[in-house]
Amino acid sequence: MKVESMFTMKADRIGRAFHGVLIASAVVPMLFLGPAAGRAADPGGGAPAGKSPAVTFESIAGSTVKRVTLTAKAAERLGIETGSVGEERVVLKQMVSGLIIPPMEKQPKPKPFGGVFGGFGSGAATPSPPPVAAAATTPKLADVGFGGFGRVVPASLKQPVAASPAAAAVWVLVTLSPAEWDRLAKDKPARLLPLATRDTSEKDIFARPSGMEPLEDMKRAMLSLYYVVPGKDHGLTVNERMRVELQLSGSNEKKKVVPYSAVYYDAKGNVWVYVNTKPLVFERRRVGVERIVGDLAVLSAGPPAGTPVVTVGAAVLYGTEIFGK
Repeated sequence: MKVESMFTMKADRIGRAFHGVLIASAVVPMLFLGPAAGRAADPGGGAPAGKSPAVTFESIAGSTVKRVTLTAKAAERLGIETGSVGEERVVLKQMVSGLIIPPMEKQPKPKPFGGVFGGFGSGAATPSPPPVAAAATTPKLADVGFGGFGRVVPASLKQPVAASPAAAAVWVLVTLSPAEWDRLAKDKPARLLPLATRDTSEKDIFARPSGMEPLEDMKRAMLSLYYVVPGKDHGLTVNERMRVELQLSGSNEKKKVVPYSAVYYDAKGNVWVYVNTKPLVFERRRVGVERIVGDLAVLSAGPPAGTPVVTVGAAVLYGTEIFGK
């Protein structure tokens, strides 16, 4: 009885083991058949039958850039928004540091160059110009051999501004490089702003060109330029530092612009926008950015005005194109 029982238990174990082998051998073919079944349903190896991919890519002849096509739902999910390349009159400006100084006839005697940055403070490198009354005899930069920059000064600016001693006027000293001087709109006033960017003035303060040609600092190859703030209610004090907003030449000319959000910089520093060539079709195009003015990017090279471009979602499109998903 005991021997029969042991035989029965052993036979039962062998049966269960054999049953498990049968189940395992049935599962393995199913695992290998799964992908084959999927490929049979979708011979192209892409999305399952009856579905279209959210994004597709197409090579562009002669370019490494790919044409990206989205479905309407994919574009909505990615938050893609478009606008157009525009043309606007852009006022080009440059912000520099300035120092409030007494009128030129009250300037102290020149001091030796002391290596102070920007020529501000004691020991300034730039010698004091002659009094206003004698400004007509100030040597021209062309005469002192500074690259002929004196030749670009308009004739209307060559007459010095007479400053009345009773008017409590002050002057503003700014230092520019020769290239900055060349780009300057020399007949335009300068706007004075507090040094602290969070401070605001109750009213705008403007300084007009003094009419004196810039003085050259031979050691630093920089130019000292002077502006005049007339009147006595300007609230400025001597030796006060200011931010000076200068207007550049070429202002008010129409420039090609796009929202700054439309511009994408890749890891190599190349600048791109995505052109919306057809509904839901996008192509990456290289552009040149001259400068940023507010929330606009002024283009030096790029698509013509009126070209539809992506204004929101350019970075997302770039990731989609590069990583292929």
